Amino acid sequence: MSDEAVPGDHDTSKNAGVYTNPIREHYHGEIWHFTDSAALVSMVKNRRLWASAAPMLNDPRELVYGAKRIIWWYKTHGRELLPKDAELHMQLTEILHTFKAHVTAVPAYVVCASTSYRVLNQWRNYGSTQGVAVRLEPHADLIPVDPPMREEGFMFQPEWVEVLYDPTRQDARIESTLQGLTKGDIAPVLKSSKKAANELIRGVLSVLAASMKDSAYAEEREVRLITLPFDGIELQYRGAARGVIPYIEITHYENFGWEHAGLQGIGKPDASLPIMEVRVGPPTGQSERQRVYGVKSLLRSNGLNAPVNGSTIKFLP
Repeated sequence: MSDEAVPGDHDTSKNAGVYTNPIREHYHGEIWHFTDSAALVSMVKNRRLWASAAPMLNDPRELVYGAKRIIWWYKTHGRELLPKDAELHMQLTEILHTFKAHVTAVPAYVVCASTSYRVLNQWRNYGSTQGVAVRLEPHADLIPVDPPMREEGFMFQPEWVEVLYDPTRQDARIESTLQGLTKGDIAPVLKSSKKAANELIRGVLSVLAASMKDSAYAEEREVRLITLPFDGIELQYRGAARGVIPYIEITHYENFGWEHAGLQGIGKPDASLPIMEVRVGPPTGQSERQRVYGVKSLLRSNGLNAPVNGSTIKFLP
């Protein structure tokens, strides 16, 4: 599916639909998900990624940062963007009035990764000798586990998006995303009912807010898979150093097709996660050889033949 496509056949009479990433900037480069060895075992055996609630990440106010950037841009440029659509302008203004509170109360959920495995601060954050970097296929269909069939509402299919740290690039993304609200198959939904339009717009803006961070975090070189907790989805919980973290289970739907989506449900997947390669953390030497051996054994025993290598970083934890 092309980056510009917004899948059709939305039943606007029932206000139901499944949408691709509204940012329309699907990331195509390398994706390296950093985690520890125990989490890798869980990923491989259970065929799940965990999308964590964004307020529980290392920047607890990042969604508010993104919301503020959107609100500022729209206050500055909104009338220029929608000179002939007073109704949509009024609707966006109303939604943005409470948007900071909304992204905190109903946050986005994200799977975090980086554009390279050679990011030293990520190895430090994930325990080095206990850590791994897992390269994932950027175009595989990754969907929340068992999403409920819905008579109304929307589900955004998660896609990988590059996180932006530079305000100029953030402004360009905000403008492009808001322009997209008036085009394609989204436009009829916006006119079908105010309730449907509000849900769709809030979803678009929530994904957008989760795609931007303060420039202080630029060294992370982050890409992320963003999903939203639509009605009926089952949240999971795990304990961590930051406390109890809500998360959504994401899995790989091999050969996913839009004809199976929406009101008909999309079935139960059983595909392995699209793991392309694994790198074990520093240091080098006999310890690294042991960790490479263990990961290779894990992958083979679960039907995966991805290569396993060291980090190539000369770092002593």
